[in-house]
Amino acid sequence: MKIVHITNCLRGGGIQNFLLSLLPELVKQGHIVYLIVIEKYDYDYCQHLEDVMKAYGVRVIRLNKTRHDKESLLKTIYKCRKTVDGLLPDIVNTHGQMSHTYGAVSVLGKRCKQVVTIHNAPERWPLDTKFLCGHKPIIFCSQAAYDMRLQDGKKMRAIENGISRDIVHSKDIVDLRKELGLKPTDKIIVSVGSLRPQKNYTFLKKIVDEIKDPSLHFCICGGNYGTGYISEDELSGYENIHCLGLRSDVSAIENGADLFLSCATFEGLPIAVLEAYFNGIPCVLSPIPQHKNIADVYKVYIPESFDAAAFSKEIRNALSEKENHDNIYEKRKNAIAQYGISNACRKYIDFYTEVLNGK
Repeated sequence: MKIVHITNCLRGGGIQNFLLSLLPELVKQGHIVYLIVIEKYDYDYCQHLEDVMKAYGVRVIRLNKTRHDKESLLKTIYKCRKTVDGLLPDIVNTHGQMSHTYGAVSVLGKRCKQVVTIHNAPERWPLDTKFLCGHKPIIFCSQAAYDMRLQDGKKMRAIENGISRDIVHSKDIVDLRKELGLKPTDKIIVSVGSLRPQKNYTFLKKIVDEIKDPSLHFCICGGNYGTGYISEDELSGYENIHCLGLRSDVSAIENGADLFLSCATFEGLPIAVLEAYFNGIPCVLSPIPQHKNIADVYKVYIPESFDAAAFSKEIRNALSEKENHDNIYEKRKNAIAQYGISNACRKYIDFYTEVLNGK
C-alpha cells in the first residue's frame, strides 16, 4: 500500500511523536510511506524528527508554507495537491485540523481515499473543514477522544495511540541537576508537552506553594509557539520551576529524573505519558478520564482531585519509593504491551483496507 500522511508541522507534540513511531512501523510492515509537512521549519527539532524518520525509510516532503500568510496558504494548497498528484497514493491520512483541508483538496476527483485522524478531541472544525471532511472516514486517537467527538461521520473508529520503544527510548542519561546547577540530592520532576493552556503548567505554582520543598525541581520540556500558548513569564518568580524549551533528548532526561508529572486538564491518548511508561519512570497523572483509562500500570499515581494538596500527596508518595527505572519498565511490560506501535499500526492498515474496499 502507498500511504501519504499530511501534518501541519514537525514541532514537538503528541501528533508529531505519534507519527515518529507509526510511520517507520508502516515501512517496516512493507508499505511505501510519505510524510508531507505543510509549514516551514522554524526549530532545529523539526529537522531532528525528519532525520529520524528518513533513517527508518520514511520519505519526507516539505511544502514550506509561511505561517499567517494568505498568499502562501493558497500556493501551498496548490503545491500539496500537485504533490499528491505525482505520488498516486492509495490513502491520504491527515493529522491536525489544518491538514484535513489540505488532504481533502488534494484528493478531490481522484481515486485515492482520505482518512482523517483526530488527535485532540474535541477537535472543533470551521465550516470549510466540516464541508470538505464531514463525510470522511475518521480515526480517533483514543476511546476518550471518540467519546468526546464533535464529528458524526458514517465510518469512525477509535484506534488507541501506540509508540515504538526502539525509537523513543534512549540508554543515554541527561542529568538536569548538573545542567541547572542544582544539588546532587535535589529531585527532578519532568513534564513534557508544548505550553498549551490544556497542559495546565501554571498549576505547578500552586503545587510548589503547597508542597514547600525547595529540593523538588519541576522541569518543563516543551515549546511556546506564540498566540494561545502559556508565556514563560507566567511561571517566573519560582526558582524551582524550569522551562527547558523544546528538547530532543526527553528520554535521556527522564532516565536521569525521579518523576514524570502531568497536570493536564485534557488529553487525547497522551503520547508523552506512553513514552514515560516505556521509559520506566514513575508517573503522577492528573485525574482526567484520558489518564484514568490508561492508569492500570505499575508505579502510576492519580490524585483524587485537581487540588494542589492532592497532587502534593501523590508526588511525595511516588518519590518515597525508590526503584530502578529498568525494573519498573520490566514490571510494566505486560500492562503496556497494548500500547506498542505494531498493534496500532495493524489496526490502521485494517482501517485503510476497509476504506479502500468500500466497507
